[in-house]
Amino acid sequence: MQTLKVRRIDFQFDRDIPFQSCPEAPAWGNFVNVITLIAPAFERYFIRSIRLAVPGIIDPAIKAEAESFCGQEGQHSKHHMAHLALLTHHYPGLAETEKAIRASYDALYQNESQAFHLGYAATVELTFGPIAKFVIDNRNQLFRGCDSRIASFILWHLVEEFEHRNAAIDVYKHVVGDYPYRMRTAPKVFRHIFEVYKLALDGIIEHAYNGDAAITPKPHHAFDDLPLKSKLQFYYQMFCTLLPYHNPDNLKQPDWVTQWFRDEEAGVDMRTYFSV
Repeated sequence: MQTLKVRRIDFQFDRDIPFQSCPEAPAWGNFVNVITLIAPAFERYFIRSIRLAVPGIIDPAIKAEAESFCGQEGQHSKHHMAHLALLTHHYPGLAETEKAIRASYDALYQNESQAFHLGYAATVELTFGPIAKFVIDNRNQLFRGCDSRIASFILWHLVEEFEHRNAAIDVYKHVVGDYPYRMRTAPKVFRHIFEVYKLALDGIIEHAYNGDAAITPKPHHAFDDLPLKSKLQFYYQMFCTLLPYHNPDNLKQPDWVTQWFRDEEAGVDMRTYFSV
């Protein structure tokens, strides 16, 4: 079981950073903005769900992993909130979009069981390993011309998603341990993800593009021009996350991630670590 480090990197989101921080890849830039609109509520939901389960975790290694996972997610939420403040500085109406997303997660937390919450976290977090690898493998194309502060922030988040890719499923197996139940709830989990994605995208269309969907670079087109082989590998890895004996550790860690860990440990300034 991998030891998780809670890193407190002082990312800065200065007001000179534009709303569209990746002008050469605007669909990807809007993907990043969608993630920031969703992430604070999403990560708060995960933290509440995991912390509720921690007292019942008997295995000390899994308990420590769960606590460190919450620590990392707390840092992610903190910085997405800071990025969100920048987005709402440019377009104040986006605060209402984030509020609607938060209300959706609050309702989910109130209306569903602990088993559902842990299943939601496990199912979604399992996909983040393949997502992190896919984005990191294609980082030069996705982040071309992107503001280094935003690129470095998002890549830090993805590096840690890769690092803690076992945490949520370890907690689920320990506390719930019911694979068929997780599969029965998976459709509802993914429907909810798409619902909050639509809330975020609709908010961006309304507030940043004056309601004109035709001129809005769509986040789901961000990967259209990436290599087919890379996309096929990604789809296969995503499918594998639904299998009963899926092991997240089978996902090969990119060399760039290994180097990122070494550089961060050596004291390199990670706030502007990446630029193209």
